[in-house]
Amino acid sequence: MSKQLLEDRVLPFQVDELDIRGRVIRLGASVHKILDAHKYPKPIADILSEAMGLTVALASGLKYDGVFSLQAISEGEGAGPIKALVSDITSEGGLRGYAGFDMDKLAALGKDVEPSVETLLGTGRLAFTVDQGKHMQPYQGLTALEGQSLSECAYNYFKNSEQLDTAFKIAHGDSGICVVMIQRLPDESGNDEEAREKWNHASIMLKSLTEAEMLDASLGMADLPYRLFHEEGVRVYETKAIHQECRCSEERLSATLKGMPVPELNDMIEEGGTTVTCHFCSTNYTFSKDRLTELRDEKQAEQAVKH
Repeated sequence: MSKQLLEDRVLPFQVDELDIRGRVIRLGASVHKILDAHKYPKPIADILSEAMGLTVALASGLKYDGVFSLQAISEGEGAGPIKALVSDITSEGGLRGYAGFDMDKLAALGKDVEPSVETLLGTGRLAFTVDQGKHMQPYQGLTALEGQSLSECAYNYFKNSEQLDTAFKIAHGDSGICVVMIQRLPDESGNDEEAREKWNHASIMLKSLTEAEMLDASLGMADLPYRLFHEEGVRVYETKAIHQECRCSEERLSATLKGMPVPELNDMIEEGGTTVTCHFCSTNYTFSKDRLTELRDEKQAEQAVKH
């Protein structure tokens, strides 16, 4: 009997007595579909799962119309086997993720590799981007890859760049991935010591949540914040559905190929065509010699009109 997967949903909640807001994120089938398209080694799958859970957690607290993305870039002398780790989600809940890595570098680390930032990514940076289309200025936040997990890197970003107390608890297993995130609301009382005590209490309660509870698909999403904060009076809100969705298409790839230099297009035409594989979903798109010739001719005609 196969293990029951977690529901693909986000549940916002708030605890007024503790001046915190939070979200429970559970991802099951969506993450499985993304990982199954690549057959990643377990350490890579684990850190990509964390990236996708974190992406949904961060994006679900924002009001935007477009795409929120998280990208971890490994660079410099201390770079790890993962070259790039990318996860993004549309404002409609369409999630995708991809990890590009050096298999030889990963194999050199041995069999029991911890899926940590230090081991798999090494030195580099973590970027958060909100893209709302060509008519809106994109927002980007950056932080160094410092900490054992991506959530620690995100914690450092909120603490140093946003001055916003934030805490995460993340668990992943066969049933999927679960993230519980809390953030401290602005203090209206003016009593800094009391506000700090409330935040410390909320953080300690979050740490008490077990991975078994988080990954138990038979427990409802609201059960998690209720178990943590029922004494303080937790309020839960309407959930939002998440689904796996890749935005690749033949039309988009045709536009990409058309944007390439004519000599490169000519090389592909001479080779009899080309196949382009989507990094995110592994779908293959084959462009024949005739189709590439059409794209090249269209490009040259458009360039002639401009000049």
